[in-house]
Amino acid sequence: MAGPGDEIAAGAGGLSRLRASYRDRERVIELLKAAFVQGRLAKQEFDLRVGQALASRTYADLEAVTAGIPAGVTAVQRRPRTRLGAARAASRQCKEAIRQSERALADQERMHGRDHPDTIAARAALAATLRGAGKLKDAIGQYERVLADREQTSGPDHPGTIVARANLAFAYRSAGRLREAVPVYEQTLADRERVQGHDHRDTLTARANLAACYQLARRLAEAIPAYRRALADSERMLGPGDIETLTTRCNLASAYYMVGRLTDVIVTLQRALTDCERYLGPDHPMTHTVRVNLDAATLI
Repeated sequence: MAGPGDEIAAGAGGLSRLRASYRDRERVIELLKAAFVQGRLAKQEFDLRVGQALASRTYADLEAVTAGIPAGVTAVQRRPRTRLGAARAASRQCKEAIRQSERALADQERMHGRDHPDTIAARAALAATLRGAGKLKDAIGQYERVLADREQTSGPDHPGTIVARANLAFAYRSAGRLREAVPVYEQTLADRERVQGHDHRDTLTARANLAACYQLARRLAEAIPAYRRALADSERMLGPGDIETLTTRCNLASAYYMVGRLTDVIVTLQRALTDCERYLGPDHPMTHTVRVNLDAATLI
């Protein structure tokens, strides 16, 4: 499932809110493949991010999927020189974007002070830019400050505070700091349930994100029931053919595999394949992936 959107995206009406196309999702998947081949992503993280890419609906969702991948990573090009030139151009663009975000934050602090909503939003934008450039340590520092400022000025139940906490959790996870990510994800879920209710779509996303983080941290005894709860909620709220329901079912199968529950893996993937063929079609990339995984599981 897609990770949380950045605070600046949630509050703006720009490109981040537009729906992503099939080609956009394929482009991101190619980028993930390149990062995996170059050793930037472990197999487990690669599989999870591909599932998130397939479930992404907006450009903001896709940006979250690629968080933490250095700007120099590009999909495979035919000529090395072209790839090198593209990497250099991307690096220059990232540096310029960071400089612009830093100037915007400095301007807001000078005009309005540290606690003004526009200043906090500018800091969140800087954090997102740093994260997109692969500067996770710097991004986390900014996200931590955004959360502290949000809590102080708006309180723990404000939507902006909850988004800030979700963004920090995702940044921790992207940096591999899972011991810090898990409790922040847990708090985010608790906040979503308390403020928005158990049936809100944001609550469903928060539960699935927590389950994925549990899985990355190899806390499978917690990941599996969290996935099962998220799957039941997704089926009830979104339907069996929704891409998020299908992705959560596949993630549950992955967690079953990690603990050696092969019968559950096969049963879960069989249901996933049936639903993918019915709702997405037999030639959809996700249908193909599920079919390949099911064939592999039956051979074990």
